[in-house]
Amino acid sequence: MLSTISRFTVLRTTTRLLLNPNRSISTTTVSTGSPQRVPFAIPAATLPPPVSHHHHVLDIPPEEDPLLQFITNTIMRHGKRKRASRVVSRMLLWVHSLTSAPPLEIVRHAVLLAAPAVRTVSHTQGGKIISRPVALSEKQRTRYAVKWILKASDNRPGQTLEERFAREIIATLQGSSSVLAEKDRVHTFAMVNRGNAVARV
Repeated sequence: MLSTISRFTVLRTTTRLLLNPNRSISTTTVSTGSPQRVPFAIPAATLPPPVSHHHHVLDIPPEEDPLLQFITNTIMRHGKRKRASRVVSRMLLWVHSLTSAPPLEIVRHAVLLAAPAVRTVSHTQGGKIISRPVALSEKQRTRYAVKWILKASDNRPGQTLEERFAREIIATLQGSSSVLAEKDRVHTFAMVNRGNAVARV
């Protein structure tokens, strides 16, 4: 039987290892009247992930997140949804590896920055082409932002779509993406033609 001090020593060592999984402790010596070595190797697979009371380093996005579903549907070609889902998952991993931050929040912020508030509709009136700005719904704004980011990602370095997509998202947050210039162009053109709007823009 281990003494009270010995059990406390083992418990304290176990707690230190769980709080610091990178610490290599293979054995520990406990006092039971005669020196002996007790195996104390814990497989890495059984160690719990580090827990933070403030935030997790990598938050796993929910499977039914509306934004991720929308991006998946936009990327999907010829009904291959599983392939599009894998692209989105790998894109999130690329974002996390490049920023060391929760990827879903970064994607949401980038889409919010790239989303336009209005679009311009052209029609003919009295032999003239009239451009009229129209306010966009939230879904329409998201669709324009995702399409612009995907299109601009074609000019980014990277061998795969998910890598280029991730780099374009980060560039959008950094303010160096061409998507932001396109958004400014659309808003400027809408402001120039705001007199043709049915409602005040």
